[in-house]
Formats: sequence, structure tokens, C-alpha cells
Amino acid sequence: MENLHFLHLSWDDVQRLTETVAGKITASGYKPDIVVAVSRGGFDPARILCDQLAIRRLASVQVEAYDGVVKRPEPVVILPVNADLRGKRVLMADDVSDSGASLLVAREHLVERGASEVRIATLHIKPWSRFVPDYYAENVDAWVVYPWELRECLLEVADKIRATGVAEKDVATKLVEAGFKNRDVKRYLLGDE
Repeated sequence: MENLHFLHLSWDDVQRLTETVAGKITASGYKPDIVVAVSRGGFDPARILCDQLAIRRLASVQVEAYDGVVKRPEPVVILPVNADLRGKRVLMADDVSDSGASLLVAREHLVERGASEVRIATLHIKPWSRFVPDYYAENVDAWVVYPWELRECLLEVADKIRATGVAEKDVATKLVEAGFKNRDVKRYLLGDE
């Protein structure tokens, strides 16, 4: 945990990053017929991209890399795309390309469903990703804390802190030192409103 650093994003940060991605898409001349969000992290960026690019069609596909807490050998589609993609130009949106494996599986699924072209947009890409999206806003090596996963992320980091041997009474302090807001630590870890 000592070498791990966090990038805490606000909703304003997400809006700004998504607008940056939308600008790159527009500049490239790509005009998608539909946006497909990769569930779950891609929902909010996908919706903002629809707004920024004036696209009314929004669908989703869910890919999972974990079965509970066990990492799968390869990610799998657990909820297929919920739209007819035959002959359509698709913009697939997600929050981050970490390893890139989930994006590759999702793209393959959309192509199998008949998409004529699939381009991929993310807010972030990690330096170690084996897949580079067509469009992204920033390259980052931090653990990104998106506003739509604040509770989930805070509790996961708390578990990782505990696993290093930190006493339970000190976990909240370590979370605040990692950049989580005191009010969120109190709400989600300690149950204080």
C-alpha cells in the first residue's frame, strides 16, 4: 500500500475528461450510430458522450474479470449487448483501460453482434495496458477513484490496508492519508452519518 497512489475524481473532473474525449472523437471525424457502455464503469462516461456528441442511442454490455473475488483467466461477457448492432458504427465507452483485456472481449462481442465498426473511448489508460483505446483523455498510473464507485473503492482499499497488518483502529486514518474524505470514511467505514 505504501507505493500505491490514488487519483480521486469529482463529477466535474469526469465531465471535463469526457468532454476532452468527445473533442477527440469529433476531431477524428468518427460519427457513431450508437454508444455502448461497458458496464459498470462505462455508464456515466457513455451517457455524457451521448450528450456531447448528440447521439440518442445508448446500449450496454457487461464484462466481468472476476468471479466473486477470484480473477478469471480471461474476462467474460455476462450480459450481452442489449441492442441490434447490425451494420452500425459503434462507440464503446468505459472508464479505464487497465489491462485492456475486458475492452478486447467487449469489442469482440460487439463485432460478433454485427457492428460494422467499433471504436473505443475511455477516460484513462494505464501505462501497462495491452490495449490502447482509440480515444482517451489521460494516461495515469494511479488507482483512480471514480465518483460512481466511492463506497466500493473505499471499502476495498480498507481491506487492503487491513491485509498489511494495520490495526483496525488505524484503518480510518490510513484512508484519510490516502486522500479519501473524512466524511466518506465516517459514512462508509464507520457507519456515521
